[in-house]
Amino acid sequence: MTIALKKSASLLTAAAAVLVLAGCSGGGASGDAGGDAPEELTIAVALPTTGGSAVLGEPMTHGIEMAAKAINEDGGIDGATIKLINEDTGADDKTALNAFNRVTGENPVAVIGFPVSTQGFAVMTQVDRAGIPVVMGGTNSRLAAESDWAFSMTSSDAITSRAAAQFAVESLGVSKVAVLRESGELGTGAFEVLTEAAEEFDFEIVDEEIFQSGDVDLSTQANNLRNSDAEMLFIYGQQADYIVAANALATAGVKLPSFVAGLQPGTYAQLNQEGFETIYNRNQCIPSAATEGDLADWSAAYEEEFGEAPTEYAAIAYDGMMLLAEAIKEAGTDPEAIRTALTELPESEGICGAHEGTETGNLSFGVTIGHYEDGTYVPDEQLTVDPK
Repeated sequence: MTIALKKSASLLTAAAAVLVLAGCSGGGASGDAGGDAPEELTIAVALPTTGGSAVLGEPMTHGIEMAAKAINEDGGIDGATIKLINEDTGADDKTALNAFNRVTGENPVAVIGFPVSTQGFAVMTQVDRAGIPVVMGGTNSRLAAESDWAFSMTSSDAITSRAAAQFAVESLGVSKVAVLRESGELGTGAFEVLTEAAEEFDFEIVDEEIFQSGDVDLSTQANNLRNSDAEMLFIYGQQADYIVAANALATAGVKLPSFVAGLQPGTYAQLNQEGFETIYNRNQCIPSAATEGDLADWSAAYEEEFGEAPTEYAAIAYDGMMLLAEAIKEAGTDPEAIRTALTELPESEGICGAHEGTETGNLSFGVTIGHYEDGTYVPDEQLTVDPK
């Protein structure tokens, strides 16, 4: 993949979403190899609906349900109705592995979920053994490469962290940054991307502070950051970690413009704002900022259906489900054929950015940079990656 970022023409470009992704009924798909087309297609959903990552999992569940409902109401996939089976991956890797084993025991044609990268890595051996496509929401840039059966419906850290670094240097004039990150795959992968970006865009990483996800005291790291000469802070962790980090930064008197990676609205509302100058974020899309077009229309329909505004991850999951359905429409129910179809998906614009099948397993290539003003997320610019 060429990580070459280009500004999109519009912050709300999603014109082809309904036509390309939602049109999953009609002729052209094959059924089971050597048999009749099934009346029902089982797709497994493995998401954290309890624990600290439920802020990701619950909206994703709604997004997937919304996509499946739209497909079924439009005639299904060549007449076959999508049936969803759900398992909670919980707050730890062991629970995620058990959840994966349970859902694959139901013989689904594919699995979708896993927005936490560490849980995705934890199930990878079983992904290979199961031999069915698994579309994941984790952002680690190496996640999809771990198995021929693994795919990523989320723009990876290789895309978003690089875009954030480029924005910091070129739009904000930053030359020295500090990093506060968790010690696992999320933080390690993001730091590697930032290190490469520092050489490319000529900025200096003056401090790297590491913590274990779930730590409740980050005072040492915050005090070290206070004594650095950083002009901006990049923070990588789980949602609950951001609340702890904000309190530690505020107590230590650190007040820097900060990229808080993947910050979700529910978490933002709990942050101690005294720990930051301005909070920046990089997202695949921003449903709350859409005022017109397909994303705005979809967001309104989501809110009417579920009684709350959609998050970025709800939109990511919706697009991921639509992409999976498009592959099944093309391939039928043979696992190898679905896997191949996912790698060959044509370029399309979903409600949550640009998508295209690739041999690496990455399916999404958009990122929006924005900041918060009085609690409202304001887009600054949108970038698109050339997957070639």
